[in-house]
Amino acid sequence: MKQLRLLTKIYVNKKETLAHFRQVILEELRDLSVTINAINYDSSGFIILTLEGEDEIAASNYLETLFGRSIPFAEIKEGQTLRGYICSSGKVGFGLFIDIGIKEPYATDALIPLFKLREQLVQGAKVSVKTIIDFFGLVDNFPVEITLEKVSIGLKQIEAIFSEEQVNRFQQWLEEGLDKLIILGALEEEVQKALQQSSHDQDIIEMESIGLMEHILTCKFNTNAKGLIPKIGRKLGKARFEIFHPKKVKNYLKELKD
Repeated sequence: MKQLRLLTKIYVNKKETLAHFRQVILEELRDLSVTINAINYDSSGFIILTLEGEDEIAASNYLETLFGRSIPFAEIKEGQTLRGYICSSGKVGFGLFIDIGIKEPYATDALIPLFKLREQLVQGAKVSVKTIIDFFGLVDNFPVEITLEKVSIGLKQIEAIFSEEQVNRFQQWLEEGLDKLIILGALEEEVQKALQQSSHDQDIIEMESIGLMEHILTCKFNTNAKGLIPKIGRKLGKARFEIFHPKKVKNYLKELKD
């Protein structure tokens, strides 16, 4: 029997979403000799499941590849690249905390210090954490990839930066110059249905799912992401919406330099 905590969170419509995710896992494991004995979520929303069967090790390794897994503090190392979710967003002014699923022997989040956020996202500009959060929609439950820089087991502290791939993604957003609507707390099928029912699917170039309940909608040229929220928001219940507006970011940084 194999138990693992996946780095996939459930935080809205928990029972329905867990049932949906169970079906996703069953489909992924359909060719393996394995049974899901139990599936639930912890206090942080991370999914915990127990597998049993001839292929339980192979199934566990495959699911970890797809979704990531929680690891004990003692197993993490400087230089590691891990998935996680932004947490406690905007509650401190010295950086951004990332929940990477470390719950044993004690819960520990990774911190990206403010000076690193400035270096990686805004060309070193002396802006606040709140401003950076607002620019890129970096609110709670936004999935990101980070690289660990400092690990202190004695002090129970982890410092990190965004991974190179994550920084490149944000840079690509800026270079594309298109508004993006960030949706947190809805399944992919629900977002697609909301777009179709509101007739706004034609305003979207691409929908990228960056997690089970997290999606990035890239708007067509001259489509304002903010304007879509009243139209599709009422169809997505408790989902949270954030906006990435590249022109706003570029203009702000240009003004700081002038």
